[in-house]
Amino acid sequence: LGWLRSGECQPMLHFSGAEDLRQRVVLATLARRQIRITGIRAEAVAGAEEGAVGLSDAEASFLRLVEKVVDGCEIAINETGTELRYRPGILVGGAGLVHDCGKARGVGYFVEPLLALAPFAKRDLQITFRGLTNHAHDVGVDVLR
Repeated sequence: LGWLRSGECQPMLHFSGAEDLRQRVVLATLARRQIRITGIRAEAVAGAEEGAVGLSDAEASFLRLVEKVVDGCEIAINETGTELRYRPGILVGGAGLVHDCGKARGVGYFVEPLLALAPFAKRDLQITFRGLTNHAHDVGVDVLR
């Protein structure tokens, strides 16, 4: 069972692009597999704000949230934010956690992936989220209740 503890025996999975970033991180955590995501908005997208290259603020905030509930995980992001390496740790959960979601996305953006992780945590997961309750691109908190 040593491979379950360290995750070192399995090769790193490689992905390209920012699509499904939350799902990739959640599944990597549950499967205890290292992932590397390259080409995260490597070029400015037409219609996006100036300098919108790399991880968005909401994605960076989501990764900070993952660090709070996964003990021993390693997240490495290059200087431009276009490359991410994630090595999962132990999904511990926790009580009394607080996360500021910012204003880029709604609270649902952060709650949805945690709903997939929470049943597998060692301890109960109790988090207070601060941010927008409704956003045009995310499920509202009323729907999640």
